Amino acid sequence: MFRKTTLILTAIYLGFAIGGLAIAQTRGLKAAAGSIDITPSRTAFMAGYGMNRRSINAHDRLSARCLVLESGGTRIAFVSCDVIGMPRYQITKIRAAVHSITPENLFVAATHTHSGPDTLGMWGPDLQTSGVDKEWISGVVAKIAALVDQTAAIVKPSLLKIANTLDSPHISKNIRVPRILDTEMGVLQLIDASTKKPISTLVNFSCHPEILNNNHLTADFPHWLYQTVESGGGGVCLYLNGAQGGMITADYDEASAPKGENWQAAERIGTELGKKALEIIAPVESTDAPLIRTSRRVFTVPLENTRFAALVKLGVFPNELMSAGTGSLHRIETEVSRISIGDAEFLTIPGEALPNIGFYLKHMMTGKHKFLLGLCGDELGYILTPEDYYLDLYRYESSVSVGSEIGTAVVSSSKELVAEAAKVSAVRTK
Repeated sequence: MFRKTTLILTAIYLGFAIGGLAIAQTRGLKAAAGSIDITPSRTAFMAGYGMNRRSINAHDRLSARCLVLESGGTRIAFVSCDVIGMPRYQITKIRAAVHSITPENLFVAATHTHSGPDTLGMWGPDLQTSGVDKEWISGVVAKIAALVDQTAAIVKPSLLKIANTLDSPHISKNIRVPRILDTEMGVLQLIDASTKKPISTLVNFSCHPEILNNNHLTADFPHWLYQTVESGGGGVCLYLNGAQGGMITADYDEASAPKGENWQAAERIGTELGKKALEIIAPVESTDAPLIRTSRRVFTVPLENTRFAALVKLGVFPNELMSAGTGSLHRIETEVSRISIGDAEFLTIPGEALPNIGFYLKHMMTGKHKFLLGLCGDELGYILTPEDYYLDLYRYESSVSVGSEIGTAVVSSSKELVAEAAKVSAVRTK
């Protein structure tokens, strides 16, 4: 009897031990990163300035860069693309082709370079013709989906480092309201647990990559950011833009080179951004089992922009842009997401939010480290509050925005996500 009881207790103990090991392994952080070339192989209509700007070659290769994280049974992926924007209808196709990540946990963003190919349609040869190369964009969708699955297949035990600083290099400015400028830089770095070498460094900063305006395809200053971080041992580098609307752009001496040709300024800004990212992340202590949680809000807003509506009718913008509508009132469906990774909190923004919206979102966020991922999950143009939408100061921004309600919808949906996360956290701490 004694021996039988001992065997039962031993079995129970081993069961707990093995189960505990399984839980520990599940909770442990895993990560991997990779990149893929998405540079067009033929002449492309270039996005970001006037129509009918055709590329003649590529100064540097455009890329899509992927970071996959897994912890506690949750797997997520961030993808950053060197294009002006990735509309939600294309991201939906990417999500549908990915097998390793649930759709709501795949976050695809654009760096917003103004020297990449047209991905939206509005920079073609004329007002009635889309500038999107359908064969190329289909290839990009397939390449990104394959990249995500390939990266997810090689995740390995990892450590996490997170840092934020307001003391970023003087490389951006607000040309609308100079005093409203978010200079915060956020950095997320993944370390291989066995080699202690960086796997990837994600850099979050608000600034339009629009220094260059010529016929050469280029990622603009992010190209030199990648180069600096990767040559400095930071692993695969991702650039995630922030709330850079209305109008956060690079600060440099425009008289030092012909307009649109200041390669030296783009190199300086990207290099300084990269050096600062490596500098602030280097002394940070790493963690090995951060809890990852995600949540999402899908909502619709009316399409008030008559030009955008006309472009849909002409076929320049695809019908996929539109959600259900009645009569002349059409609505666009989009989304925002909240991600927490340990004590870091991320909110995605489906376009180019004005910096005052960005400041408000950060104010209501509760994470120790706050990241705003602009142009993530969609690209609906500028996102303004109703008060700003009708100001003459923002006449241009309003002309390339879906309408006056988008700002309110983004803020209210984001608030709901933050509030829900706070409730969950409060229940867990009881």
